Amino acid sequence: MHKSWSIRAALLISLLAPVAALADPVETKPHPCKMAWSDGEVLCATYPVWENRETRQGRKIALNIVILPATGPDKQPDPVFEIAGGPGQGISEVGEFAGVDPRKRDVVLVDQRGTGRSNPLYCHLYGNPVDFRRAAAGLYPADALKSCRDELAKAADLSQYTTAAFVDDLDEVRQWLGYGKVNLIGGSYGSRAAQVYWRRHPETVRSVVLTSVAPVDLFLPLRHAYAGQRALDLLLEECASQPECRAAFPDTKADMKAIRERIEKGVTVTVANTRTGEKQEVRPTWGLVAEGIRYTLYGPEGASLPLLLRNAAKGDLTPLVQIAIERRLDLTVGFEDRLYYSGLNFSVTCAEDLPFITDEMTRKETAGTYLGDYRVREQKGACEIWPRGKVPADIHEDVRSDVPVLLISGERDPATPPEMAEKASRYMTNRLHVVIPRGAHGGGGECRVNLIRDFLDRGSVQGLKPSCAVSESKPTQFTMPAH
Repeated sequence: MHKSWSIRAALLISLLAPVAALADPVETKPHPCKMAWSDGEVLCATYPVWENRETRQGRKIALNIVILPATGPDKQPDPVFEIAGGPGQGISEVGEFAGVDPRKRDVVLVDQRGTGRSNPLYCHLYGNPVDFRRAAAGLYPADALKSCRDELAKAADLSQYTTAAFVDDLDEVRQWLGYGKVNLIGGSYGSRAAQVYWRRHPETVRSVVLTSVAPVDLFLPLRHAYAGQRALDLLLEECASQPECRAAFPDTKADMKAIRERIEKGVTVTVANTRTGEKQEVRPTWGLVAEGIRYTLYGPEGASLPLLLRNAAKGDLTPLVQIAIERRLDLTVGFEDRLYYSGLNFSVTCAEDLPFITDEMTRKETAGTYLGDYRVREQKGACEIWPRGKVPADIHEDVRSDVPVLLISGERDPATPPEMAEKASRYMTNRLHVVIPRGAHGGGGECRVNLIRDFLDRGSVQGLKPSCAVSESKPTQFTMPAH
């Protein structure tokens, strides 16, 4: 298994040679191609844009485009443009289109500049192959960041990879492909990028779907600590409401306190490096574990969290530390055919988010949380190394529009809880906000899929039936101790 990973990794890394290194990127019209996530044939294209959209001089980069043509006889003229999260995911590598009827509309995927095959800004933050000891020690190692910055700067002006530049790329692609109005779908950071596109190109938007909604002035990662604490509290409240869970895990917060005290005294834990197949001894930090707890709340793994914490408090730290490292890698470097482009993340957040976060804001937003100011400190440190781009004066202004918009939030989202969708949509006058009970980040099951499909068909929030979110919800099946 590990040998096949190494082969795939080598192939993928060979594809990461920046397209911008070419003197004149070649425009290629849509042509048949294959993607790993697609059973059938799709269309691929490349379209060159100026890296510096303001001066329109210097380097051009080739945007990678994948199109899933509508297959039915009643094809509609307005395609779906789907935008990836992160910032740092390549949408052509994700290949998820829940709720889009493939018979009725084309789906257009444009790798954001700096991701996928659009001049990718990939960083080996923890060595190549990944060293779990480095991954456990620090979120953004300064030496790796400096090395990545200097290497990427040979083929990219890192100050030009912002959300505004991306959405203007996207509209240029729309025009090149000959589309009029489009339907936008964006989740997490993708919801923020969709809002920026909507505000900058309002005349081109037919409808918008925003999931796990991030307001344009969220200032990543300022509210991660609050959102993570809120999600954990709601999870533990549900556990306390179930007699068996309450009896098995009477005081999870005391368990967390015991774990933190042990880790901060210094401890060594043996974990499996799943990238190389070897065992490694790591020295975890509380920041690693706290972020691991929050990451676990992103999906169904949250049901196992009380047991993980109970066992760790009793002495077995290995499963908790293992998961914390794995989730850290998923959201900083990715794996196999789903890489995570941290360089793009830094270029976006160091221009649009971290400069606006004050020490007072950090103290206020992180006080009393298990994560504390760890994530903000780590990302601020990274931005002291990374180049800072210019952003438009209105980059954090809310969208004001009567275009139909469907917003979907998970009740227990540890990154973008429902109140953030309410804030983002306060000037969207034609909206429906659906909260998925017990939902996490991007969850929602069949109800979510059906709502999106129905909304796209109607082009309106009128007549949608959000009650499915409640009827579909089931109590969490917590993982219990073995007897």
